[in-house]
Amino acid sequence: MKWDVIRSDPFVAQVARFLDGNVPIAPASTVVVAVSGGADSVGLLGVMRAVQSDPRRGYRLIVAHLNHSLRAGSGEDARFVEELARRWELPCVVESRDVRGEAGRLGLGIEQGARKIRYEFLREVAETHSAGYVALAHHRDDNVETILHRIIRGTHLRGLGGIPVVRALGESDVLVIRPLLRCTRGEIESFCERNGFSWRIDPTNADVAFRRNYIRHELLPLLRAHLNPRVDEAILRLGESGGEVEEFLSSLAQTALQQALVDSDPRRIVLDLAILRAQPRLVTVYTLRAALERLAVPMRMMSTERFDDLRGLIESGAPSGVCLPGGVTVSSQGDRIVLETPANHTPTEAAVLQYPGTTCLSDGREIVCEIREMDTDQFNAHCAEHPPGVELVDSDGISGALTVRPRRDGDAFVPLGAPGRQSVSNFLTNLKLLPYQREQILCILDKLGIIYVAPLRIDDRVRIGEATRRILRIELRGGAESCHGYE
Repeated sequence: MKWDVIRSDPFVAQVARFLDGNVPIAPASTVVVAVSGGADSVGLLGVMRAVQSDPRRGYRLIVAHLNHSLRAGSGEDARFVEELARRWELPCVVESRDVRGEAGRLGLGIEQGARKIRYEFLREVAETHSAGYVALAHHRDDNVETILHRIIRGTHLRGLGGIPVVRALGESDVLVIRPLLRCTRGEIESFCERNGFSWRIDPTNADVAFRRNYIRHELLPLLRAHLNPRVDEAILRLGESGGEVEEFLSSLAQTALQQALVDSDPRRIVLDLAILRAQPRLVTVYTLRAALERLAVPMRMMSTERFDDLRGLIESGAPSGVCLPGGVTVSSQGDRIVLETPANHTPTEAAVLQYPGTTCLSDGREIVCEIREMDTDQFNAHCAEHPPGVELVDSDGISGALTVRPRRDGDAFVPLGAPGRQSVSNFLTNLKLLPYQREQILCILDKLGIIYVAPLRIDDRVRIGEATRRILRIELRGGAESCHGYE
């Protein structure tokens, strides 16, 4: 491979300028490059290989590939990446994981589980090789799809910002970087073609049962053809503007929080009520969000309605308080607002579920139960997407009324896909959940026992089968995603 020639390719120069302006890679750093074998990741590796010998950079590259073992041909992808790394004279780490099985044990859908397991693998490779960076091949088209996906699903300004160029990898010191984030898929493929790079094609990328693929292959082409041929640019402008506004409001909120802060410790924050009232209403919300983040409250547990409740408490100054998911209480005490996380918190009281219907829990969450006729296509789409906090069970397999309560000592069930009965405590231990995540777990029971450890796994007794005629859809709203790891 003539890397001196490839280094002069205008696409390499384009990415190099982006690296210099946006990605703070220190000279002589070790960079793990995630390579699936597709055009995007092969193009990323080609660019990084071309620039690594630049004296200003001198990067040491490690190729990393995870075989998800989800489809026929995945082993050939792994061998392709190994051979590519050998020809390009780069060290390579290839591992295989049973993603389907591990996702099932974690109570996650295939997409969520694969993402979590893939990031864990990349972090392990980075830490093993003392790498400070993991380079991913996300590009401009991915960012468009991500922003549109979040708009459809429901998001605030923070979500509109799209895919970040740089972020921390979990709780580690490793940084995820995306050198191709301003490049299109077409530009990357043209670069590969010009320089004779071959790549693998993943047939599952065409399966529109996956929501991302549907957006890519169905929704975006429809929007371009019938509404706005430049809808991609419009979405990216919206994302850029949303990100800028988010950053500005967060900055104002940090200033307001410092001004209003009367006292704080890891479990308690006291704020001056008059200073909060003096802020614009939106800044007040962002200030409260910043305070809750200091208390390590998972913000996905917070809905717009809950922030409206908090704002109403501040404006009224009433002595009553607001209970938030996660056990946090916010109360008005004279001229102060006190946010507090109790040391020992029971997430909810026992309750009988409305079945079908919506049940409001004492901690602010909701459980929505719907009965539907069995539809194989809808069931398969649910299994592919597996939205957090939503499970489908065999309605006719349920015996008697349904109740919900916190887990108790001695609780046990047969997790779907597991070989036998196990205690709920051991099940949660095996998932390595953090303490606040364990506190959020609920048990939904019929008269025979647990049917669902929410939001993680149903009992094998109520699984969907060939004889299923009616489905019960159970959705836990408010905090269901907080047990699911990487973002």
